[in-house]
Amino acid sequence: MNTSLLNQSIARARAAVNGDFVSTARVVDHLLDLRNLAGSDEALVELIDRSLASIPGRSVAGNAWWLATLDTIERLATSADDPSPMPA
Repeated sequence: MNTSLLNQSIARARAAVNGDFVSTARVVDHLLDLRNLAGSDEALVELIDRSLASIPGRSVAGNAWWLATLDTIERLATSADDPSPMPA
């Protein structure tokens, strides 16, 4: 996984947020891009797949949901990139 590219993609998605709603087509496009960038990180791919399956609304989704989803993906990607120290 390329965390830098993934974070840049998340930043672009956040920058595109305007108003209360976002097109579900845009959400799907961004999530598929993030899934591609996740590479072989199984936990991240699983989270993105769950997000794809749970997009609220047929044609639009709430930006609050979208921003929360991006935050969750970013937290998981960051934690995968910075593992906790091994216990002694």
